Amino acid sequence: MKKILLSLLISFCAILTAQSVNLDSLYKCLDKEINSSSIYVTEHENKISTLKKMLEEVEDGKEKYNISYKIFKEYKSFINDSALTYIEKCIDYADKINRKDLSDNCKSLLAFQCSTAGMYTESLDILRSINKRNLKKEDLGNYYIAFNHVYGELSYYTQLNHLRAFYADKANAYRDSVFYTVDPSSEDYLLKKETQLVNENRLEEALKVNDERLKKVTYGTHEYAIVSYYRSQIFRSMNQLDSVKCWLALSAISDIRNSVMDHASLWNLADLLNKDGDLDRSYKYIKLSWNETTVFNARVRSWLASPILSMIDNKYQTSIKERNEKLRTFVIVISVLSVLLLIGVFYVNHQRKKLSMARNQMKIINNQLKELNDELSTVNDNLDKSNHDLSVVNEKLSHSNSRLNESNRVKEEYIGRFLSLCSIYIDKLDGFRKQVNKKMKNNEMEQLFQLTKSLDFREKELTELYSNFDDAFLHLFPNFVEEFNALLKEDSKITLTDVNILTTELRIFALIRLGIDDSSKIADFLHYSVNTIYNYRARVKNNANGNREDFERRVRSIGLTFEK
Repeated sequence: MKKILLSLLISFCAILTAQSVNLDSLYKCLDKEINSSSIYVTEHENKISTLKKMLEEVEDGKEKYNISYKIFKEYKSFINDSALTYIEKCIDYADKINRKDLSDNCKSLLAFQCSTAGMYTESLDILRSINKRNLKKEDLGNYYIAFNHVYGELSYYTQLNHLRAFYADKANAYRDSVFYTVDPSSEDYLLKKETQLVNENRLEEALKVNDERLKKVTYGTHEYAIVSYYRSQIFRSMNQLDSVKCWLALSAISDIRNSVMDHASLWNLADLLNKDGDLDRSYKYIKLSWNETTVFNARVRSWLASPILSMIDNKYQTSIKERNEKLRTFVIVISVLSVLLLIGVFYVNHQRKKLSMARNQMKIINNQLKELNDELSTVNDNLDKSNHDLSVVNEKLSHSNSRLNESNRVKEEYIGRFLSLCSIYIDKLDGFRKQVNKKMKNNEMEQLFQLTKSLDFREKELTELYSNFDDAFLHLFPNFVEEFNALLKEDSKITLTDVNILTTELRIFALIRLGIDDSSKIADFLHYSVNTIYNYRARVKNNANGNREDFERRVRSIGLTFEK
């Protein structure tokens, strides 16, 4: 299954050379391998332990050499100090069985390992101690490769221009010796050829050579990781950054699977992701790369990775501080809103109690007035004119009581709905608080930022508020629209597309019907400017059927339950 997945990833990278694709799937695969890295390391250590037990059990010198050489190969990219120890053991065992050819070949490998770790003086001393006449033709390649590598490293890292040129000439001379010595179809030959073409900026030719190398290796092996890394460097020279990231990721996956601690792919990828602003992932990769480089214990690798680690770590710490500041701000805002809402609920409840007391007082007054009216009717039964006057007074009082009763009914209805809305908004605020708390706990800062940034929540709540207002008002005054249209000219009547939703003009005059006639208060409720509200009122009054100055008074009389 893993081989199939890796093959698909290879296809991705082939596509990248022609067009850009989303690299997230590849990063997720790498993240998964990183999470399993400890398992791969344990398996690798178990393999080495098995070889060490075999070494303790054998007595034959040639067998000891062969097993020590296998252990060296396992340590070569795993732990540098141990690799040096076991290649030196190989030299000792080769000397004991009088195999000078094996001993000198191992010295070439020892010199290469020293130069990999930055031990350039030691590497040159070892190589100069070798008599190349004792080497077989197939071992001369390792000898020249070691010389080419150490001089190439010296040329790359020296700060002196004249020495850089000198070392580069030496490296090129030994590279030519490699070409002369090894098989042109071998990995050693193709690698040196590819490097030469890249240095000469012949990138298309270098890519073709890399294609040949890629065909010779198996997906997921350490050799495949090496070829993938060099391929990424070709694309880097071509400035094809998506392809660079793809091949670095594939190289890093193979390195992790093979417990390779001496690698450059992961910290190079971390550097690119840092430049792209992906701090979380780049920090994760550079930390792992630094830890593995520390295990390998080669100072030159630490020199290369430490500036990138320092830069990414500084950016990451700064990002954490900024997120914490935003988080504290969100908590404070939510806390303040909660307090304000609680104060609002307390105030509404207090006003409701006062309204209930006033209603009871009004009922007492009404009863007293009724009793007084009855007494006056009995006393003045024979006084027609006085009785008529009292009847008029009583009728006016009845009208006033009707208005008060209606006012009480409207207030009771709206207070009930207001308290219900307060309860709903408290639940919504608590839900929002829980959602924020959850995202804070899960460190989902980007989602939290997007959640609080959006204005959709405000627009949705305004729509729900107006819907509740329309529903409550039409419940109290079911014939409001018909009676309102009766006050307008025939060609100016308002038609609703939805019988349950009022237009802006109808909402304005619905508020006026409820006793709110201040344009600034209406504007605050409907979220319009005062000028807009004024223009709406003027336009509707201009279309009044009758005296426009008397229009709003007639609107306030809509729905009354007594005769005017």
